Amino acid sequence: MRRLSGYPCSTATLLSAVATLVACGGGSAPEIEDVGDQVVAVGSELVLQLRATDADGDTLDFGFSSTDLPELVDRATVTRTPAGDGTFRWRPVAADVGVWHVDFTASDGDNTATLPVTIEVRSAIGAETVPVFREPLGTGTTLDLAVRDCVDLGVLVEDQDSVSVTILQEEPAIEGSMLDQTGPFAATWRWCPTRDQIDAEDRYTLTLSADDDDNPKTLKNYLVVLRRPPPMNCPGNPPVVNHVPVNVSQLVDLTIDAAISDDMGLKQPPLLYYATTAPTSPPDLGAMTQVTMQLISGTMTSGTWAADVPNPVATLPAGTMRTLYYVIVANDDDDAVGACDHETRSPATTAHQMVITNPGGSGNLGLCATCSADVQCGDADDNCVHVGSGDYCLRSCTTAAECGAGYTCSAAAVTSVNGASARQCVPSSGSCTMATTCMDDFFEDNDSRTGAVGLPDLDPDSYMFTSCPLADGSNDDEDWFPIIIAADATVTVTLAGQSVSDLDLGLYDATGTRLASATGPTSTEMVMQCLTPGTYYVRVYAWGAGVENDYSLTYARTAGACPMVCTDDIEEPDDVLLDANGIIYPVYTSSGRQICAGDDDWYRVLMYDAEVLTVDLTFTQASATQDLDVHLYSSAGVDLTPCSPASPGTCQLGNGQSADSNEHYTFTAPAACSTLCTYFVVIRGWNNSQNSYSIRIEVP
Repeated sequence: MRRLSGYPCSTATLLSAVATLVACGGGSAPEIEDVGDQVVAVGSELVLQLRATDADGDTLDFGFSSTDLPELVDRATVTRTPAGDGTFRWRPVAADVGVWHVDFTASDGDNTATLPVTIEVRSAIGAETVPVFREPLGTGTTLDLAVRDCVDLGVLVEDQDSVSVTILQEEPAIEGSMLDQTGPFAATWRWCPTRDQIDAEDRYTLTLSADDDDNPKTLKNYLVVLRRPPPMNCPGNPPVVNHVPVNVSQLVDLTIDAAISDDMGLKQPPLLYYATTAPTSPPDLGAMTQVTMQLISGTMTSGTWAADVPNPVATLPAGTMRTLYYVIVANDDDDAVGACDHETRSPATTAHQMVITNPGGSGNLGLCATCSADVQCGDADDNCVHVGSGDYCLRSCTTAAECGAGYTCSAAAVTSVNGASARQCVPSSGSCTMATTCMDDFFEDNDSRTGAVGLPDLDPDSYMFTSCPLADGSNDDEDWFPIIIAADATVTVTLAGQSVSDLDLGLYDATGTRLASATGPTSTEMVMQCLTPGTYYVRVYAWGAGVENDYSLTYARTAGACPMVCTDDIEEPDDVLLDANGIIYPVYTSSGRQICAGDDDWYRVLMYDAEVLTVDLTFTQASATQDLDVHLYSSAGVDLTPCSPASPGTCQLGNGQSADSNEHYTFTAPAACSTLCTYFVVIRGWNNSQNSYSIRIEVP
């Protein structure tokens, strides 16, 4: 039965109170929705959304108290969201293990509603009680869109004291993906990204959870990277990766680093892919284990990046040797809106190799050092134990006095990753990583577009918000803000954050399609777009930062009619070499085609020695913003007829690259085409010009 808090009300009032409600004063009393009893692990953050209503429409203030844990008021917070609800946040420490009773209140100034909630705090140290994800491995995977259309993941959870766990995809869920639980500890996750999703982003975060009904959910953040066929002739220079493999003899895990630079800055943190068996040539990145590299010095323009890899010989006999194969991939952001960016693989077509030898002995790692095997930690009694979201070295103990400041001796034996069981010095905070004290802003929870649906829309103004790290420190959460446009207007959104991380900015329509983005190497960004009536979303995000970053967001709106939106033709996608349309021989014709800004149309043409290609492009040009040109590409994707605003001197009238209506181009296949050659006719707008056209391609 729920407990009622004592308030200075009459006995009659108390007897007429409904369930959790205590009313005092005049008017109607608020009502709080029941949140149920809660379980939280030491070191994890408990977040409760307190939803309350008031028949009088009064603004409500939220609070909390606990008679059996009075210090809670000094270590927990409650804030009011833009929707008028309350958000309670608390991160318990080891001393909080136990069962506590907390009274949550909602007050309109005259009347107060009270909701009693029981909160149980448990230790999450050791792999014998809480669910642990064993698959998928690493921190993410890559879907190469030139090879396959969908990503399929096997999910495997281990929980030694449960007969089953519930595996779910947590919010913000990746739209269109499906998770199917196939067994008591297994599931499969499948996602076939849509064209809009491919165009919008190249990295998506999947959050999986495992729940055994006894402990707090175990979460796993997993980065899904979409690898698109690289466009040709993109401006700027590709990233430069400097790395030399080194053979090692060691028991501890491997740290692989590289010096990576780019003239305009990397788009996202580089990725390292590894395998203990020789990959294909070229390597299939989707078949290797993916790890996000961390910036250990420098900047996104020039820095040193590193990633940790489990030691493949740590649990094998002394003298054992194994080869690790790995590839480092870095992407830049030379095209802030489109996909004309560069990718550098190191090495380009094979994989680096390093030989690891087990030297015997012990790794001698200290307290809370990351590990993958017991032998890497201290002496024979010191174990590698699952703590929070990772595996860390602990130290054997019999009393708390042996552990030192910030640690205590576990009340019972904990089980290690290799099955050893012993009492260990454990962190009092319940985590071996620095627990975040980041206070999210009042607009939470808006970590996804779907999560922001229903939140109040922003009015043109300047706001202060906070980007907080995720619980496991792997990344920052995202902030999504709805804006509503009642009539055509040009919106300008400006982001100004701190230098501690690289915040980026995006503008999306109601379906999640990206309309504009700014992804420079700093946290100062701006997007501008003319929008027609509807609901849109501003997105502020960072990749791989894992730090708190306060930022200002300024939204301005200027009324004015938007130009007509360009709608591509039904032959899409045909913007890159791999999506080129085939033609009919000897004469191919097509009308009603459309070039939009930044969009090419590709046609594949097969020719023999001495055959003549003739291209006639028909369109009406009334201004320079409607100018279309013809290009011819080789089978290797090399532009044989270059022409661009950056090098206008390369444009040739004879190549179908005039500055007025209609174009004509002819080309004779060389003698090398005696066994058939492949060429590509490409129609391109000059300097992002847009226009409709008809085309005739003849190869007699």
